[in-house]
Amino acid sequence: MLAKNCCKTMEMELTGWKAIVYDIARKMEQLPGGEREKIRSNIEDLHMLIAEMDERIDQIRDNCKPETCIDDIMTEREKFNASLSTLRVSTEEAMKGLGGGDFGG
Repeated sequence: MLAKNCCKTMEMELTGWKAIVYDIARKMEQLPGGEREKIRSNIEDLHMLIAEMDERIDQIRDNCKPETCIDDIMTEREKFNASLSTLRVSTEEAMKGLGGGDFGG
């Protein structure tokens, strides 16, 4: 990949992941009241992750330089992977409260 495209690629990748997390949160928010209440803290965690990703995207736009992009990508990937591991735990906990057929669709 050309160095000048590196920052834009990183920004687009994080934006794509943010959209996926947002879709999950939206689906959880559409659950019936009692089911939604069981996972309210998980939904709040997802919104905090979305806000954190927004901040990272802004940081990339403001600070990413082609000459440092590979270092920036590795740092951002590590931060994202840490957030994603927390998200997986939160999502698994949320799914325990729901029956297999109660989510989605």
